[in-house]
Amino acid sequence: MLRRAPFRPRHGFTTIESLIASVVFLVGLAGLLGALVQARGATGQARRLMQATDVANDLAEQIQLWDFNDSRLAANDALCADDPLDKGDKLLHPGTGDYNAYLACMHGELMLRLGGAQFGGLQRAAFKDEDKVEGRNETVYQRYYIVRTQEVREGVKRMQVWVKVLYMDAGEPRVVTTQTMRIQMGGV
Repeated sequence: MLRRAPFRPRHGFTTIESLIASVVFLVGLAGLLGALVQARGATGQARRLMQATDVANDLAEQIQLWDFNDSRLAANDALCADDPLDKGDKLLHPGTGDYNAYLACMHGELMLRLGGAQFGGLQRAAFKDEDKVEGRNETVYQRYYIVRTQEVREGVKRMQVWVKVLYMDAGEPRVVTTQTMRIQMGGV
């Protein structure tokens, strides 16, 4: 009669246990990758917003250097001057009549030159996105500004300037607005 060896438990994992562990690991990894992709998109969106703010501040700083009576600082039409913050979101609807009218009443982008050389500011308001490949995935910023001048009291004028930067983010139009103010005292 043959004697059987006593049953000894094997150490290690069975095939089923290994497959279940692999599936659990892959589900967790898929969730992590999804979170990473979402974080990268949010980082890109934040970067474009920061760049738009920098582009707006650049023009606002240039405007501060202009003479108070400079022709470039002529007051805008009532459509823009009465609603410089675009509370009706006209600029978020490209191609519509309201968008075109609002765009037409703003002062456009200026490339300043002094003695033939670039005078401050940006030569081109465009930045490469995450992949940094020339000519691909580039965000282009358009700058405009609105001027409103008010007589505060005799001999004192206040000039408010709103700089607007338009750009596309994930196929949607975005607008960044910054404001600067100037005061002129005396009849200069």
